[in-house]
Amino acid sequence: MADLTFLDGGGEMGAYLRAHDWGATSLGPPENWPQGLRTAVRLLLNTGHPMYIFWGPDGACLYNDAYSLSIGPERHPGSIGRPAREIWDEIWHIIGPQIAQVMAGKGATWHENQLVPITRRGRREEVYWTYSYGPIDDGGAPNGVGGVLVVCTETTAQVLNEQRLETELERQRSLLQQMPGFVAVLNGPDHVFSYVNEAASRLGGARRFLGRTLREAFPDLEGQGFFELLDRVYVSGERFAAGPIPANLEGETAQRFIDLLCEPIRNAAGTVTGVFVGGYDVTEHERTRSRQRLLIEELNHRVKNTLATVQSIVAQTFRARALPARAREDVEERLMALARAHDLLTQENWEGADIADVVAQAVTPFASSGAGGFDISGPSLRLTPHRALAIAMALQELTTNAVKYGALSHPEGRVCIRWSLHPSADEPDETVRVLRLNWIETGGPPVVPPTRRGFGLRLLQQGLSHELDGRATVTFGPAGLECEIVSHLTTIGSGSPPAALIPNPDPV
Repeated sequence: MADLTFLDGGGEMGAYLRAHDWGATSLGPPENWPQGLRTAVRLLLNTGHPMYIFWGPDGACLYNDAYSLSIGPERHPGSIGRPAREIWDEIWHIIGPQIAQVMAGKGATWHENQLVPITRRGRREEVYWTYSYGPIDDGGAPNGVGGVLVVCTETTAQVLNEQRLETELERQRSLLQQMPGFVAVLNGPDHVFSYVNEAASRLGGARRFLGRTLREAFPDLEGQGFFELLDRVYVSGERFAAGPIPANLEGETAQRFIDLLCEPIRNAAGTVTGVFVGGYDVTEHERTRSRQRLLIEELNHRVKNTLATVQSIVAQTFRARALPARAREDVEERLMALARAHDLLTQENWEGADIADVVAQAVTPFASSGAGGFDISGPSLRLTPHRALAIAMALQELTTNAVKYGALSHPEGRVCIRWSLHPSADEPDETVRVLRLNWIETGGPPVVPPTRRGFGLRLLQQGLSHELDGRATVTFGPAGLECEIVSHLTTIGSGSPPAALIPNPDPV
């Protein structure tokens, strides 16, 4: 019994156990320890896994280096050999019944990610453990059990991480549930529903989704291309986004329209395992747009009738007063220019027009007449309706004048029309921009400045200043007439697109 080799090794705790005054404990000198305890201590000191021993009626405490890392200075190393209840009183309501079960010979216990809060390093901590309490046999002890062997692992970091992840997932699920757009997750090549949010449930009506394939949940989509679309996304791994897409659902008298996004879901290896489906039911929006188009078409029809009536009144008035034919033609051409600009804006639902389209609409009648030619360049910029009308009328005056007296009256004459967008020199704020449109005539007859300002010149110099929040400068140079139109474009607010102009990505 004097062989104490079972205490060999064990690092720091081995040294503590060998040096401890065991005579002052219920265990007594190590040379008198029973074989079951000796074997358990030998295992405890020679493993890297955290282990603890409660021995005897009072549960005298022994543990190894791996376990010492999970207890603070409150218990290490002062708890060696002391009674369990004295050391672990703060959690005795948890572990006391478990120790009693094992000591009574009723078998081992198992606890996974069990919350057992303890005080360590001066504060109470929420500590999680995965552990088992098992019997250490001793034939001379009651019930044949001399003590309890604890094999454990602290899992606090793992559990807290899982809790944070679950909290974040729950937050995301809550956000998805509350989204106004529909969301669904489809798994596998058969597109089995594993998740749908409330908007998707409303869109589908009284259908059952989870665990069913897309074809089972929506058999009424057969022949509308949706099944084939999801198959392509799953096989190719390429996302799909488009809208509005028409959809006919069983039991609904009116056609639905949806904006649709299909995004492949990949695993860690990059293999497509499913498809994320999201989008919006834009049916009401499309119906509203349809009604707006009808109203705009009706408005356009009425405005055209009004312009036709105005033209008739002007023609009759001029004939009755025997005014020059040229005056009648000038007025009719201006009315026609206004009508063409109106047609262009009607095509755009009166939401504005691209400046390139405004220029093309203004010069096309003259470009096809065989007189001179045009060089047109500039970025694609979207104008608001009133600016589009103002520039259209200005170009009408300039082209009419060029055909009568300027570059377009000569076969070799040319007109260069170019525009650009610049920061404002007067307003350093990035929300202010300046549009510069230049009209430059060359190759025409010699230019003679007019002796008086006619209607066209007054329209350019006065009317444009008001409509465009800028100015128009006309120069009668030796090479030909030049006009620069400057418009200050103020944004609605910082970060907002210009109220009068919206840049488009594609150049002319």
